[in-house]
Amino acid sequence: MILNKFLGISSLVKKRQRGGKAKPNFFIIGAAKAATTSLASLLSEHPEAAIVQRKEPHFFSEDLNYAKGYKQYLAMYSHCRNELAIGDASTSYSRIRQHPHTIARIKHHVPKAKIIYMVRHPIERMVSAYIEHISTPGSLAPASINDAVLQIPAIIHSSRYWEVYQAYRGVFPESDIKVVWFEDYVDDTFAVFQDVCRFLGIDAEWRPDLSAENKNSKESTLQRKNKIGREDLKVSLEWDETLKQRIIAELKDDTVSLLQHFNRQGTYWSDLD
Repeated sequence: MILNKFLGISSLVKKRQRGGKAKPNFFIIGAAKAATTSLASLLSEHPEAAIVQRKEPHFFSEDLNYAKGYKQYLAMYSHCRNELAIGDASTSYSRIRQHPHTIARIKHHVPKAKIIYMVRHPIERMVSAYIEHISTPGSLAPASINDAVLQIPAIIHSSRYWEVYQAYRGVFPESDIKVVWFEDYVDDTFAVFQDVCRFLGIDAEWRPDLSAENKNSKESTLQRKNKIGREDLKVSLEWDETLKQRIIAELKDDTVSLLQHFNRQGTYWSDLD
């Protein structure tokens, strides 16, 4: 019996060595502009972790990508070997109003997936998302943050963190969902990275090269515009206070629910709760 068990394990190892395909077992779902790229970059350095080859494949969210089939998606993990944690970081996975089938698709293909959800002060995240939007070649360029939130509803919806958390919690066990706070991450990146490693079951004592960290937010608005040749683009980051307060009120129940659930009311985002 012991021999049979050994032969079975040996066969499994040989099968993997002959080209058994790696599959993701965790997802960084967003929110956009909450340091998701930075965390994915650090995890990609970890010897026990790997990240999908193409940045943000959006396989489970975008219908056209999903229609290409799971087999083609798995080809993006051909660089993986025997890592314990293999992940996909696509911020569109948290845009559930825009992509309502995402969670069900992830559950179908990766039923025991671990979910990492990074959140940030809702208003500050919107401004950063606006800067990212106008810095994207070929995108529409609203003249101000005010025009942006009125013209692009997804900018506001991406700050409905409790709504997204609840949706994932309705499908995956709460113990398999990790909320990472942007403010904590910026304040002590390594401590938060260690916490994420423990969540993923990989060595939390391994130290990444933080000097090489990929943080999109380090670039100024002007630097981003210059990079894509849009130096003359006139934009404003100054809020219309009436509109800002209206959005805060619109998000209030969602924001308060999240902060209360994680015992952070009065500590984080105090101007919103």
